[in-house]
Amino acid sequence: MRRELLPMLKLAGPVILAEIGWMTMGVVDTIMVGPLGPAAIGATGMSSSIFFAVAVFGMGVMLGLDALVSQSYGAGRLDDCVRWLKHGVLLALLVGPALTALFYLGLTPLGALGMHAEVRALAGPYLFVIPLSGPPLLLYATFRRYLQGIHAVRPIMFALVSADVINAVANWMLIYGRLGAPALGVEGAAWATVLARVYMAGFLFFAIVREHRR
Repeated sequence: MRRELLPMLKLAGPVILAEIGWMTMGVVDTIMVGPLGPAAIGATGMSSSIFFAVAVFGMGVMLGLDALVSQSYGAGRLDDCVRWLKHGVLLALLVGPALTALFYLGLTPLGALGMHAEVRALAGPYLFVIPLSGPPLLLYATFRRYLQGIHAVRPIMFALVSADVINAVANWMLIYGRLGAPALGVEGAAWATVLARVYMAGFLFFAIVREHRR
């Protein structure tokens, strides 16, 4: 029984850690804007939730790659795996910008959301920046599903853990103006998230290139 569980744990362990890393990113943002006051915490939390409510539809589209890639990989059809990856990338490049545009066009005036005036003033710049992370987020979702389908799960864990570090450092620099960076406050937290998500997509892209070379 234990021998049967080991292969499952080798696959599931990094994925579990990646999910923890995904949740940690939002927690780090909230903690790091904390010294700016309650309004900053509210603006960051609300804005992040509003964007994710839109982005989750695009990420859900990519879920089908799990089954398609894993079935092809299990059958030894590696060319089909790559074909599904290409379709996923194309879909991400179409859906990502479309969701970003819809978010900008359909964003309800913040006053209609019942936000306090102080929170609303801080949430506006955050909501203007954070949609830029939509396309890289969907590319990351595509690359992640592909890697999971071919049983290469460790790069996913490393991508999330290292992205958390990059996000924290970028927050420290852009929120408070460290190391010569501008002090952007809550908007800086949004830019840090965008940078972290671009990094995540890039990391998994090079992980796929490495897997193909092997």
